[in-house]
Amino acid sequence: MQELKKNKDYSFIDNLRFISMFGIVMEHSTLFWGRNFETLNEQIVQTVSIQIFKFGTILFFILSGFLIGDKFTNYSSGEYIKRRFSNTIKPWLFWCSAMLILTYVSWYVKYIKSDNMELLINPVSKFFENIIHITTDTSYWFILNFMVCIATLLVFRKYLFSNIFGGILAIFSFCYSANLYLEIFPTEHTIAMFGFIFYLWLGFKLNQNFERFCNWVENIKFWHFAVAIAFTFFLSCIESVNLMHILPNDPFNTLRISNILYSLVMFVFLFRYANFSFIEKFKPRETTFGIYLIHQLLVFYLLPLIFQPLQIHDNQKSVYVLVVLQVVRFLIVYPTAYFLARLIALAPKKISWIIGQ
Repeated sequence: MQELKKNKDYSFIDNLRFISMFGIVMEHSTLFWGRNFETLNEQIVQTVSIQIFKFGTILFFILSGFLIGDKFTNYSSGEYIKRRFSNTIKPWLFWCSAMLILTYVSWYVKYIKSDNMELLINPVSKFFENIIHITTDTSYWFILNFMVCIATLLVFRKYLFSNIFGGILAIFSFCYSANLYLEIFPTEHTIAMFGFIFYLWLGFKLNQNFERFCNWVENIKFWHFAVAIAFTFFLSCIESVNLMHILPNDPFNTLRISNILYSLVMFVFLFRYANFSFIEKFKPRETTFGIYLIHQLLVFYLLPLIFQPLQIHDNQKSVYVLVVLQVVRFLIVYPTAYFLARLIALAPKKISWIIGQ
């Protein structure tokens, strides 16, 4: 077993990025979203299929927070925002625009084929509804939320080292967890603008206390990890099945308290054991953000082109068929997104900027 590196070479970041994005694309490849099954057996299969990779989002906030740890100390707020706009916001705007254009193209094709009038009904309101949908309901929600989190940390920059400040942010996150049962405000994690700031701050704190964190992780035995993962995964599944009756439209919310615990355990476990040298051959530093930006378009527009002619539709009845389709869809989307991201990364700067960093 390799001893953890206590120097900040950030090699673990690439490994965890790779694994997290693998899980995120698998999660977005599922057809289980919005499906309500009646039997407990079906609900368990649905829940396990989604929950197993549900740690990815919180991991990405922690990793992002870790990476901004040095940058917050080396750059002014203005300089950091400028760099972030160039490396993150511009590529995000490009792919959001691409999705918007493809939406109108698909509507036009429907209009040509079957006189579907969706393209012409309330065009102005439809345009803004599409923008809201793309930026809050698709995977592109992450960047909008991420920038709100960054802006908040910059505003309260002088309190970043304060554990009290971190505790306040944790309370915000747990309020979203409680709200799943209270429904005082909208529950969707995609619009939980203040629900994820704590995990960005946590990554920042880990950066500042990296050696102490490594020493702590090294003292955790493997069987402790095994028990913690099994326990938090079980809790997450139980909570989702319970929420199917309380909150049927959002039972797999990322900010469930059980999923928060599961994600944190998985982060520490992967940090400790995901020292896979082969991952660097996939160039995760250059391709991960590109995969994130590209894969949602492939899910929305490539997969229907493949499965509809084969008469394989989304309304499958069998949960086991849905699991198989999830894996097959992933095996199409992930390699395609990776290939395109890698190809773009190798292109000249005037093209490669569209997948950012």
